[in-house]
Amino acid sequence: MTQRNITRYTYETTSFQGWRLSICRKWNQFTKYFSDRQYGSEEAAFQAAIEMRDRIFDALKKTPDDPRAVFEQFKNGTVDTPTQSKVGTN
Repeated sequence: MTQRNITRYTYETTSFQGWRLSICRKWNQFTKYFSDRQYGSEEAAFQAAIEMRDRIFDALKKTPDDPRAVFEQFKNGTVDTPTQSKVGTN
């Protein structure tokens, strides 16, 4: 599984395992991590990263001159983020 702007993080020395979404436009950087544990599985975290990446790209198409504003909306939670599974709840 490889996708543009999405990288897999699996390190033995850290407890984090998941995906990193990273987008750079006009000297502005957006980065978000999607934990396997938080989303319930590696596949679910990957799908959440793809969903957010696609939503950011759509927003950037609408406002190409101001990527900073688009990134801030996603960082601050102004735009809904992909749903997380409720791990460990019945």
